[in-house]
Amino acid sequence: MIKEIYEIRKLLFLSVIVGVVAGLFTAAFLKSLDFSTQFFLGHIVGYTPPKPAGEGGGEGYVFYIAHKALLPVVTAIGGLIVGFLVYYLAPEAAGIGTDVAIKAFHYGLPIGIKSSILKLITSAITIGSGGSSGREGPMALIGAGIGRGLGDLLKLSSKEKNILLAAGLGAGIGAVFRAPLAGGILSAEVFYKEDFEVEALVPGFLASIIAYLVAGAFVGYKPLFYTHIPFPHFSSEILGGYVVLGIVSAFVAKFLIWTFYKVKEVFDSLKVHPILKPAIGGFLVGLCGLVTPLAIGNSYGWVQMLMKGELLYISFPVLILSVPLVVLALSLTLGSGGSGGVFGPSLVIGGITGAVLSRFFNDLLGAQVFDMGTMTVVGMVSVFTAAASAPLSTIVLVAEMTQGYNVLPYALISMTLAQNLAGNERTIFYYQKRNRLESPVHKDELKAYILKTAKVKDVMTTNVITLTPEDPVIKAKEIMAKRFIAGIPIVIGKKVVGIVTTSDVLKVEPEKMKETKVKEIMTPKPRCVLPDWDLLEVMRIFTSEGYGRAPVVKDFESMELVGIISRSDIARYLVKRGVV
Repeated sequence: MIKEIYEIRKLLFLSVIVGVVAGLFTAAFLKSLDFSTQFFLGHIVGYTPPKPAGEGGGEGYVFYIAHKALLPVVTAIGGLIVGFLVYYLAPEAAGIGTDVAIKAFHYGLPIGIKSSILKLITSAITIGSGGSSGREGPMALIGAGIGRGLGDLLKLSSKEKNILLAAGLGAGIGAVFRAPLAGGILSAEVFYKEDFEVEALVPGFLASIIAYLVAGAFVGYKPLFYTHIPFPHFSSEILGGYVVLGIVSAFVAKFLIWTFYKVKEVFDSLKVHPILKPAIGGFLVGLCGLVTPLAIGNSYGWVQMLMKGELLYISFPVLILSVPLVVLALSLTLGSGGSGGVFGPSLVIGGITGAVLSRFFNDLLGAQVFDMGTMTVVGMVSVFTAAASAPLSTIVLVAEMTQGYNVLPYALISMTLAQNLAGNERTIFYYQKRNRLESPVHKDELKAYILKTAKVKDVMTTNVITLTPEDPVIKAKEIMAKRFIAGIPIVIGKKVVGIVTTSDVLKVEPEKMKETKVKEIMTPKPRCVLPDWDLLEVMRIFTSEGYGRAPVVKDFESMELVGIISRSDIARYLVKRGVV
């Protein structure tokens, strides 16, 4: 008990360290992102993207792009720089940072500090030059790298390293989105489609809160978005609208997943130098940006406008077209090898979906029945939940980012429907596992589960070779050598009275084996098992008592032999189930 308390306190203390470092990296990343955006989009293209309210955005924004023709050029240059850095310095810095961290968690892979820092740089360049990518990817990978690196430094166990990795991942996301509670939940939820890494929950909460406090000292503590969501009320129109939003969100999420993997397949098979792939993807993203500015950068400022019901610079047809174009831009950015995350753009896609439906419903009904801000927020929750199968953390994240807690009743309707319709056979995170039993890191748990659910009668050998107590030892030796077996039950009729093993036989001198009876060397009243016992119970007996096999009897009254089971039988069964 004392040792367990010490281990818990140690992990909590280390989680604080992870949170502090993750918070500092978050602040550094956000500053780098601002600098990169000002340089690429501001100075070269002459475009200043709108910002969300929590980052200084507000009234008076004027949309203007001085050099529109340079937009695809700049996004291509950003991709070229990223391609060069990734190819020559750290290939693992490409793609979705959160997914890289999930893979490292399940397969015990290292996350180098060089890769984490490079992820910060390449993501800042990708997003700052106009790539459609998210902030959470680099911070998830950096936070995970901090946790795993600290565990390696202190030579912790694999389990402790993974808990710190998960805590760091949640800390990075919680700090960058200013959503510490969601970060804590993500540290346990994001690795699985239908399960939680429960042991990481408390360390994840602690690391995420600390990271939020540290990062906030540099970038502020305001929620990312400002919303004014009215108190929820229900009517047949309202309920029907959010049901439709849930259905549409499921299709949008499936379209997002399909498009992303299809674009990635195309770029993986593209016969050009790897350095050029992010440049090609970036150029195509720039073309999408010429149609809709929502396809450029992280677009949080545009989502902020939608939350306020503002469509000053975007016509309704362009807003509709923005859904597939932002999906395509995200897929081109990350599928081509650009750096960043999929979380933020998925929220943007969901927000646009909600805004489009609110406008459509209001035009159809001829009245302002649906609040655009509310449907924007619910769309964010619903699409990402369906795409990533992370409902709890997503709804808490969006609630913290917007302070829009009045949205929860509507969100529960849409997100539940969206997730169930979309299913979770394939999510936006390729390395997510269905549950803990599918994760290689929990292989021992899987073995225990399989052994617990399998019965002795499913595995035992029923065609058992037996001897009587009066048989000579030489007969036992010859049978063991010919049949490659290490133990033979001794029976009188069908009743088990003993067992003789190879080690018993070897104790008899060779010249005396013909005269010596089996009853003189057998183990009387051997440990027997029943057909309906589970294999886990049998393995515990084998391990604790040092046995390699046991006769299986019908019941302990008659001791009638019905089979025999050995460690080898159980091992073969595990191999057949694919866990050894």
